[in-house]
Amino acid sequence: MHKEVVNSKVLSDNKKEKTLNILLAYEPWSWRVVGISKKAIKMFKANKFRKLKKDGPQRDHYFQERNVTIRKMMEKVMPFETWWDWFWENDRTLIITKEEHAKKSLDYKNDIIKIDNNLGLFRTMKTVGYSFYPDYEAKLVEKLSKEYNL
Repeated sequence: MHKEVVNSKVLSDNKKEKTLNILLAYEPWSWRVVGISKKAIKMFKANKFRKLKKDGPQRDHYFQERNVTIRKMMEKVMPFETWWDWFWENDRTLIITKEEHAKKSLDYKNDIIKIDNNLGLFRTMKTVGYSFYPDYEAKLVEKLSKEYNL
């Protein structure tokens, strides 16, 4: 699909970017979470480890904005392994507060607790957002809250 989109003579660059983004956006492994901010954990704790529906923690492509990743993928057709490695490395996200997302001032070493993405938590939902189930994500966040005394 990547090859067809990049080589398309019909699609504008804007359409190519949107098409690639949509193709990759709603897979369970897309926007994979590799860390959570201490402030996000405190926010969940204040809400009794339930997902906040409004203005709660959100995912952020802290390492590289998604549009930068997609635009690089549009420059040329890459061999599959190169393409996949590029996407996989740069699609990592963090769960952070809305305020942290807006300020872009996180100190990764001090503000973030790493999460093993192989746990399969905070998975992309079918439309927008991420999973936060009481038996999975909530238990991890509660455990981290205790472990880091937050």
